[in-house]
Amino acid sequence: MTRVRRRCASRYAIAGLAVGLGWALAVSKPAAAQSVIVTVPVGVSFDVRDVSAATAGSPATTPVTFTGANSFGKQDKLRISVKADTSAFSGPGSVHPAASKVSWTATASGGTASNGTLSATTYTQVFQSPGNVKPSDSGTANIAWTLASIVAPGLRSGTHTLSVRWKFEIF
Repeated sequence: MTRVRRRCASRYAIAGLAVGLGWALAVSKPAAAQSVIVTVPVGVSFDVRDVSAATAGSPATTPVTFTGANSFGKQDKLRISVKADTSAFSGPGSVHPAASKVSWTATASGGTASNGTLSATTYTQVFQSPGNVKPSDSGTANIAWTLASIVAPGLRSGTHTLSVRWKFEIF
């Protein structure tokens, strides 16, 4: 698992304006730093025995978790999304399975999980926390990854890899 400590500046700065006798004073209060600890899987592998059938990822489920949320506002939520870095796996030969062949189902505690399919063009949501997250709160999405059938003329055996990028948003 990879632990990521994410700090975000608050989206809002509180500003006040005082006007009196023809002069103005703008006052800005510094925004509190928001932070959360997020853990995402380092990797998932697919041991493809039959290219005409879907293959479950290994390990069977991978947890994505958050803990230690600090300075979240009452309406602030944490959204965790994933995106493929490239449109296809890399590996031997000139034919490679598309990133969109990877999908997942997810269950959650302390939030809402989303099922989805990898895309190289857009982030797809995996998990969203409820609002009003407190430092003692935590959440987990248990993800079961699947590689769809990858029948393709010219596809060679061997190790094919695909990197993904995780996005963490406080909104």
